[in-house]
Formats: sequence, structure tokens, C-alpha cells
Amino acid sequence: MMIHRYWRILLVAPVIGFLLGAGVFGVIALGGNPYTRTGQSAGGVVSAILAYGAVGLVVSGAALIGGFVLVGCLDRHLTKSSGTRTVLAALGAAGGVLTMGIVLVIVSETMRNGGWSYLLVIISLVVATVAGSVAAILVYRAERRERTRPGRVAHPLPSAWEDF
Repeated sequence: MMIHRYWRILLVAPVIGFLLGAGVFGVIALGGNPYTRTGQSAGGVVSAILAYGAVGLVVSGAALIGGFVLVGCLDRHLTKSSGTRTVLAALGAAGGVLTMGIVLVIVSETMRNGGWSYLLVIISLVVATVAGSVAAILVYRAERRERTRPGRVAHPLPSAWEDF
């Protein structure tokens, strides 16, 4: 039932994640050092966009998993209100991204890369906020589509199977 209702989110979320990741590179490139921008070649820009887009894909995957797990665990048969499912999906997406961030901090500390942990935590909080907001918007739109979809209309002619 969940897949039937949210299959569009499964298709759109990775694309949005990639585009948001590439957008982060654009913000960094536009707001960064102008001497760095002049030294970049077209190949370097494309590889950086692909790298940031790949990070966006990973983040969207963590958000999808977190959102689906929380909604699946707490509202298995989709009996709660659509607002509750929207909040659950947003919290699950943010939780999935925060869990990924915590894993990155633990790995970073294990590899003795101390000094960058606080930065990873701050970035994880910001990215989790964005992921939760995007998840809430996507689930709200899916729930609204489900409410406004017309119901099944019975065919006016009798079925051959009913007469049999």
C-alpha cells in the first residue's frame, strides 16, 4: 500500500537530491574565491558537479530509507491522518540523514581526523533540516493527490463473471 501511494517519491527524490547537491556546488563556486573559479576547466567543473550530485544522491537515499522506515513502523496500514504521515516522513528523513552524519563522525574520529567532527555535525544538521523539509513537501503532495483522486467508478454494464 505504501509503495502504491508513494512510488512517485521514490522516482523524484533521487533527482531532487542530485540537483540540490549540484546546486550546493553552484553556491560554493559563486560565493567562493574568484581566483579559484578562474583556474577551473570545464572538465573540473563537470566532475565537481557530479561529485556533489553523488553526495546528494546518497543523502536522498538515507532520507528515503529513514522516511519509509518511520512511516512503515508507526503507520503500517496507513490508518492515521495525512498530516501525521507527513510529519512522520519528515522526521524519518531527517533522522536517516542524521544517522548517516553520526556514522560519518564516528568514522572520522576512528580514522583520527580530529578537529572536523563539529563541522560534520553542523553540516549534518543543516542537510537533515533540508531533507526533512523536502520530504514533508513530497509526502504532502502525494497525500493531497490521493485525496483529490476520483474514486473507482463501477462499469454500467454487468460483468460476464458476475453472471456466470
